[in-house]
Parts: sequence; C-alpha cells; structure tokens
Amino acid sequence: MANEIVKNTESYILVQVNEKGEEAALSNDFRGQFYPTTNVNTATKFDDLNKIKALASRLNSLNELNYEFGIIPEKVTVKPVKLTTLLEYVEETTETNAE
Repeated sequence: MANEIVKNTESYILVQVNEKGEEAALSNDFRGQFYPTTNVNTATKFDDLNKIKALASRLNSLNELNYEFGIIPEKVTVKPVKLTTLLEYVEETTETNAE
C-alpha cells in the first residue's frame, strides 16, 4: 500500500530581516509584542495571508519610526513567509518467512 497523506496544512509566519540579510522568525509574547527567534517552531502562525501582510506593513511602519528616532540599532524589514506542513502515514512492512 502506498503512503497516504494524513494532513497537509499551510500557515504564515512573520520573518524579520536585518541589513546583513540575517533572518529571524517573529513570535508574539503574552503582552502582544513581537520578538525575534531562531526557532521557527515557536513563531506565531497565521492562517490569513491578507491579515499577515497588513501586520507586516504596520510593523515595518513602526520600525521606520523607531529607526528615525534611534530607538533600535539597525534597520530591519518584516515580511510574511508561508509554512507548509505535510504529515504522511507510512505503512510498516513486516517480513514473513516464505519457506
């Protein structure tokens, strides 16, 4: 029997890119603030692409304001990224003695 797909999901996360091109996923903490993380599994996931694009635009606008006033040391850009998760069922094969 062939492998069968059990679950295929798509979601989106925000990724922060600094001037050096280094990327970090963004996670939303309990206060509603976003912070960078290198662990994609802890990044906040979104289902609606339009909402995440609007959120990225808003965060970029806030970042521009912060950069102008010198609150953060480097300029970063936030962009949406699609995550695809594919879970497959793999049937176990058992060996039998054919004597």
